[in-house]
Amino acid sequence: MADEKTSTIRGCIKSSRGPWIVHRTTKDGIVTKYRFPSDRERQNNKQRERRRRAVARKIFAGLRQQGNYKLPKHADTNDLLKALCEEAGWHVEEDGTIYRNKV
Repeated sequence: MADEKTSTIRGCIKSSRGPWIVHRTTKDGIVTKYRFPSDRERQNNKQRERRRRAVARKIFAGLRQQGNYKLPKHADTNDLLKALCEEAGWHVEEDGTIYRNKV
């Protein structure tokens, strides 16, 4: 029993059927409530997220091929910003510190 592993899906697309936890800020502080979305709403969210990821994947692939950007396989917007800064003559550290390259 101690050796059992549970597989979880990471990211926005979840397979669980439970309620969504919503945090709202009110004048009394932060309020946590539960939402029970319909199956149609869940399906629309999955399709929207897949479409968003597909568009980002196409953009990054195009930048790799035609823009000669050296982006990792699973690039995100931070990697893209780092590559743009490097092209503009700025050096970006791993912690996010940037400074001008000396020529």
